Amino acid sequence: MTGLNPAVPGNHKPVTTREQPPPGEPTDIDPDRTVQIGVPKLAAIDPERTDQFEMPARQPSARAPAWLGEFRPFSVGDPGRAAGAPSYPDPKFWDRPDTVLDGVLLRAADGLPAMQLRAASVRGRSHRYESKTRQDAYAYRCDGRFIVAAVADGVSAAPLSHVAANIVSRQGCNLFANRLETAAPRELDWSEILGVLAGMVIGSGRSLLPSAPDAEEPSPFEVAKHLSTTALFAVVDMRPVDGYRPVHVFSYGDTSAWILRSGTRWEPLQPVKNGGTALASSDTKAIPIVPRQAPPAVRTRLGSEDTLLLVTDGIGDPLGDGTGPVGAFLAQMWRRPPEPLAFAAHVDFARKSHDDDRTAIAIWPTST
Repeated sequence: MTGLNPAVPGNHKPVTTREQPPPGEPTDIDPDRTVQIGVPKLAAIDPERTDQFEMPARQPSARAPAWLGEFRPFSVGDPGRAAGAPSYPDPKFWDRPDTVLDGVLLRAADGLPAMQLRAASVRGRSHRYESKTRQDAYAYRCDGRFIVAAVADGVSAAPLSHVAANIVSRQGCNLFANRLETAAPRELDWSEILGVLAGMVIGSGRSLLPSAPDAEEPSPFEVAKHLSTTALFAVVDMRPVDGYRPVHVFSYGDTSAWILRSGTRWEPLQPVKNGGTALASSDTKAIPIVPRQAPPAVRTRLGSEDTLLLVTDGIGDPLGDGTGPVGAFLAQMWRRPPEPLAFAAHVDFARKSHDDDRTAIAIWPTST
């Protein structure tokens, strides 16, 4: 016998022996022929067959990750090339965020949760690529009896329109909230509030626009070339009447309000701009150039399964009449209040030819 002794630790080579014939048989043995002991003989391999090779099953990781979830940007139909374009900051307005959002549960006067609110304002893809700041804004207030919500869309041609949008949304909510302390929503004077907001924008514009020491103050039309914005306000009564919350909507410009009825049907409360870019002029429906008589308020009701939506035209235009793919997408996403970060991602959906700033406020009644 040759080879290593298998009984000795550390010896792992196969043990070989010369074949010996059984007693009585011929002994013409090839001395170089050997066999392995304890090693099974392998079947012949057919190189044309692949089913005879099996990879070992993949073993699960010893430790699962301690997080869940994933994110992919939303798109509706063809996202267009702008969806993949880079985003650049505006070097003139470093402190103005690209995106802002809110998600809160609002209490009624009795301290019980009554309404869910989601809000988001995101810079449009054209402004991201062109290094221009977000020109939309939103604001809201709640005193336990009424919710006041506002969105404002700065006119693109006015380089400081984001200043006007901030003034109108924030100060407008304050004006409405103050007047609601002594007046019912149907008694509010929208023309008076609109005039006050126009005065605020004009005053801010005159302080911001450069002028010679002896020059006259810029006219409202001159201010409008630099600061100009639409306005949309909703006043929601948190106390239901016959199962519905009364809603009053006040608007000026091409921002739009909607009710998503029972999560299935979009009901527009304002005309939606179909196209074109507004220019700051005496014909523009944008603050600070306002009429003496403001458009009438719209009254409606918000049911327990409904959603109130206020949007700038960055959403209103692709939404159209609500029957297209964008309407189906938003109805699916906003039947119920989503997570605030998800709501902002929905607002930022990509769709070809729709790359304006996007702002939305959504309100849901809750029984929680």
